[in-house]
Amino acid sequence: MNQVKGFTLSIVIVIISFVISAFSAGLLADLAGVWKKPIIGAVAAFCVVIVGYATAPSHKRLASAIWLIVGAISAWFLAGDSYYPEDYEHAYQLTIIPLLATYLSGLLALLLCIMWHKNRTRT
Repeated sequence: MNQVKGFTLSIVIVIISFVISAFSAGLLADLAGVWKKPIIGAVAAFCVVIVGYATAPSHKRLASAIWLIVGAISAWFLAGDSYYPEDYEHAYQLTIIPLLATYLSGLLALLLCIMWHKNRTRT
């Protein structure tokens, strides 16, 4: 029963961290004057995988991998059609850059979780 409570709390924390990280990344990207969509996706994916790993009560590597898969599927639907920004040379043309940034950031976070887990279990 403690595992169920732990994973339920982990799910809630991951969802809250997703919302906060996406909102914060959007604000910071807007302040910096850069294209928001890839920044929001990359930061949110990274945070979801890391927080999923950190808050899982057990099976941390599996939990982070599951969060990567859930996030990748969610990103596919949330990203929808992505277009270059209006001030870019290829303005209003379709692109997959935001989706790629999201996927690569999530994979990087998963690799960091796996390496961190290996180092922690050795000592």
